Amino acid sequence: MEKFIFSQINIVNLPGWLLAYWMNKDFISMFMENRKIGDIYELNSGIKTGNNDLFLRLWHEVNYSKIFLSSQKNTSISSYKWFFYNKGGGYKKWYGGYEYVINFEKNGDQIKKNISKSIYRLRNPENYFKEAIIWPLIGDVRFSARVMPSNVLPDVSCNAIFLNNLELLGYMNSTVFNECMKFINSTVSYPIDSVASVPYKEIRNKQIQELCIENINFVKMDCDEKETSWGFLKHPLVGGVYMGKLLSDKYNQYKNRTLERFYKLKENEEEINKIFLKIYEIGSQVNYEINESNISIKKPNIVEDIKSLLSYLVGIEMGRYSIDVDGIAYAGGIWNNMNYITYQPDDDGIIPIYLNMGMEDSLTSRIIGLIKQVYGEDTYRENIDFIADALGKKNNESSEETLNRYLNEDFYNDHVKMYQKRPIYWMFSSGKKNAFKCLIYMHRYSEDTLAIINSRYFLNESARLNIEVNDTRLQLETAEGKDKLRLEKQYRELLEKQKEMIEYGQVLDHMANHYIHLDLDDGVKVNYAKFQEIEIVNDNGTKVKKDLLVPIK
Repeated sequence: MEKFIFSQINIVNLPGWLLAYWMNKDFISMFMENRKIGDIYELNSGIKTGNNDLFLRLWHEVNYSKIFLSSQKNTSISSYKWFFYNKGGGYKKWYGGYEYVINFEKNGDQIKKNISKSIYRLRNPENYFKEAIIWPLIGDVRFSARVMPSNVLPDVSCNAIFLNNLELLGYMNSTVFNECMKFINSTVSYPIDSVASVPYKEIRNKQIQELCIENINFVKMDCDEKETSWGFLKHPLVGGVYMGKLLSDKYNQYKNRTLERFYKLKENEEEINKIFLKIYEIGSQVNYEINESNISIKKPNIVEDIKSLLSYLVGIEMGRYSIDVDGIAYAGGIWNNMNYITYQPDDDGIIPIYLNMGMEDSLTSRIIGLIKQVYGEDTYRENIDFIADALGKKNNESSEETLNRYLNEDFYNDHVKMYQKRPIYWMFSSGKKNAFKCLIYMHRYSEDTLAIINSRYFLNESARLNIEVNDTRLQLETAEGKDKLRLEKQYRELLEKQKEMIEYGQVLDHMANHYIHLDLDDGVKVNYAKFQEIEIVNDNGTKVKKDLLVPIK
């Protein structure tokens, strides 16, 4: 058993009578000889709405034109409803965690009107829309801090120092700071008092500044290559950075670039650790090295990267993105045809998904056409094979069949996960038999959408299924032996699909006649529920209960 000898005099002299018996003489000197962060800077927590379900949304849920963006210069803040918001975000260094928006129209007027003054917190308005160093109240066993841009408001679960100080940011992300936090607070909670008690020596160091700026940029670039970031412009495998028509070449260039970024970030963080170990004269008992699992960006993963590419291509088909413009082409507001010159998205934002290949209007056919458009028809075979291999192509499949299987079976689950159970593309499905499925874009939904699904897609597929049922029945009348057994099984399955279609059609038709309205400000959870667990009584008096949309689990 390890033995510690610790003088009671040290306990008395350490700030707050800090009882950390394993603290060595270097850290004792550090705590005794330096001022505390709280003696130098003012630390604050952020806004408390009193009802986050009512006032917060993930940024992709709402009408994009109602969000105040950092790029909007000389624009009155008062004309916007939604503002970027940081809820804490867990462990992440340097940058990121700006996934939410808050209804802060007219300086939080709705919060003040709907929530008791004793519950909400809108204090310190002088700190609103200021740059800051932030950290989560509840984090990880490792402390982490990052910058907050001036167009982001902090939540009460996000503590902040409202200034731009790169040396302080670098220090807070160093192993020296993390070791100090262990002495002060051994939990994964990082309240203001704990951070305020950490010793700090004010410095000006150009090398730290340059390393921190580079680290912030690295993590920001990594964040903005994901479509769930509001800084996203184009998928890295579609954008013009990587020249050439072969997707494999583009991917290798992307892979090399992101790996270089990853290891340079690791190197920079270790250099920052060395600098602060030297500044505070901490001996070798604190390691300057960083475990790769603690780096705030991920290494490339071909499976996830190809799935994200397909998600982006679906977005182009839906009109959310465009080959011709960077970032969001449409997510509410006014539709602009000039955003879609090179490639036209689906005309109504409703795309059917079929199990069978070869359907011209299917999602699979459209994605195949878009791959040819983006990368060229002459390299299509190499590119579709590259995509299929990443998706896990089976021995008995063509590459197109692999793509079709992914879009049928796994795409929607991946989409729901990517968008944190608040999907922007919604899967209408008749049920477990997959007799009918189509995908819509939430931001292009109108009160006529269900009627269009019914008349333009569902009734056609229902008629096709009825023909297949009749054809199979006729074949059964003359079949024998193994063919008869196969056709009997096929016929039973078709009848089950037909039953599923009939029930689904009754509910779909019923809801289409109600012209359901969506308010994007209400968020996905509220709007999605309008199409779930619908119960009707059909013409023969039987109750039918159906989900029009795939349930979110």
